[in-house]
Amino acid sequence: MIPDEHFEFLHAIWTRRTSMTKAFLAINIIVFILMAFAGGSTNQTTLMAFGVKSNAEIAQGQWWRFITPIFIHIGLLHLLFNSYALWIVGPQVEKLYGSASFVVLYVLTGIAGVAGSYFYHPYSISAGASGAIFGLFGVLLVFGLRYRNAIPPHFKRAVGTGVLPVIVINLIIGFTIPAIDNSAHVSGLLAGAILAFLIPFHKPGTELNPLFKTAQVLLLILAAVSFYEVAIHYNGPRLSVRNLSLGLTQFGGVSSSTQEFINALNDSQNAFENASNELGSDKPNLAAAKAELTKGIDQLRKVPSLSARSDALTSQLLAVMQDEYEVLQDIERSGRTTFAHDMRLKKNSQRYEELIKAIVNWVDTEGQNYGIQMRKPR
Repeated sequence: MIPDEHFEFLHAIWTRRTSMTKAFLAINIIVFILMAFAGGSTNQTTLMAFGVKSNAEIAQGQWWRFITPIFIHIGLLHLLFNSYALWIVGPQVEKLYGSASFVVLYVLTGIAGVAGSYFYHPYSISAGASGAIFGLFGVLLVFGLRYRNAIPPHFKRAVGTGVLPVIVINLIIGFTIPAIDNSAHVSGLLAGAILAFLIPFHKPGTELNPLFKTAQVLLLILAAVSFYEVAIHYNGPRLSVRNLSLGLTQFGGVSSSTQEFINALNDSQNAFENASNELGSDKPNLAAAKAELTKGIDQLRKVPSLSARSDALTSQLLAVMQDEYEVLQDIERSGRTTFAHDMRLKKNSQRYEELIKAIVNWVDTEGQNYGIQMRKPR
């Protein structure tokens, strides 16, 4: 027999759906995949373009950066850890409070987490659902204390003081690892605790206060408008299948697709010019020139996609590099340089000089969007 005072609680746990928890998980994954198409979730240019918390940009009026970071994760491990945590704690809160109140709790505690990072770490970018997840822990903590007499004994380990060890352990980890923004965790936790005192437990079968349904709709619209602002202000790398495999396997830290792009161009330029110098010497080291060209060709094949114009230019440069390699290979095989070889080498040099000028022009007109500065051709 189940006591009447426990029946309502069990009914909520057993019958309520967790549609919004699943929706938020799906949004996190979709955003992560879109970022993979744009160079990966650890690339700083991509992160900035998708709307991570950045105080400088917020000061310029980009208010949506208080909302979008809740759904952005830096690296695959970050996404996996937060998704697992949300999968564990999200359904508990949604079943207790209902979907409408859950959205209010999740989004507001997430915003509080971003705000905490904004005030306490003004010089670093940040993102992730951690603030909202800690907010849900705060909700469970206060719920367990506020409704302790209505909770079946074996559920007390999952709410109230039962979540304290989880909270304490995660806060200790956050304070121990410098890369973790614990200000977002603490801010989200406190916001969740406060909201749990203000928002009542919605018993199954009772009529939901229209205020919470309205708040749910408004907050979902706010999130949608925030990502719309990201879309219309987007100035990061273009979405390309070329970036997908690398973008999906980035685990953590913050890197730069811009730097990878610059390195590929610089190494390719050095390889081509060194090969030309070798061919002009009395005793050319064709093996060394070929090895350097091979390295440059490999880098160009994997160069990140930034824009349609940069893709076209790097593809043309790759074609020139490959033709130069074939000429060197033919010279090495025949043991002499023929008139046909000279004509191909001259044509490659002309194409190379034209491409370098075009690349420098692209840097002058568009490259500033990606923070690119490249040396002028010799």
